[in-house]
Amino acid sequence: MILKITIIGLLAGVIGTGFGGIISVIFKRNVDKYLDFFMGLSGGIMLAVVTFDLMSESMDQMGVLYTVIFTFVGVLLTMYIKTRLDVSKDMKSGYLIFISILLHNLPEGLAIGSSFMSAESLGMTLAIIIGLHNIPEGLAMALGLVGSKMKISKIILFTVIAGIPMGIGSFLGAYFGGIFSSLIGVFLATAAGTMMYVVLEEIFPKSRSLYCIIGFLVGTVIVNCI
Repeated sequence: MILKITIIGLLAGVIGTGFGGIISVIFKRNVDKYLDFFMGLSGGIMLAVVTFDLMSESMDQMGVLYTVIFTFVGVLLTMYIKTRLDVSKDMKSGYLIFISILLHNLPEGLAIGSSFMSAESLGMTLAIIIGLHNIPEGLAMALGLVGSKMKISKIILFTVIAGIPMGIGSFLGAYFGGIFSSLIGVFLATAAGTMMYVVLEEIFPKSRSLYCIIGFLVGTVIVNCI
């Protein structure tokens, strides 16, 4: 049963973010021409996930105060990672998006694993929803990396790797049950902080235009629809 749950969680993560990476291939040739729009799209997707999903769920788990505290911890953690990240300036935002999605896929996996132990139908429903929800996140990450001129094959590989922690989280959630379910709020808030920092510090300052705003609104709508 635990192996089955782990595989389902892994597939939900890998297929979701990986499919988002594949979609980015469609935009690759036009990414320079419409870069402001795509940066706004990435930022809109990520901030919508932070506000409507991660922080909201974390508040339900452990209240507003602790959510704010651990969100700020996530911001500080990302700032520290940025100072230690030894890559070119153009590629930093893409790598930071990759790291933030890695971090927030773990608690989503924990949620899947814990739900399966409660009721199999609930776990399966959650795995499907999170898998779909990961598509725009994979797209946001891929677009950030496309803008840094990374090879498309490597971008798709990165989006697939970003989904792996969901399998790990599903295993831990199923194996340890209540122990890790009590920490899901902490993981979600920390992940929210990492994503918030990336958007406000790395994405939006580089794209100040009407097209960025349009992209932001489109990204927000995409997350709400999925």
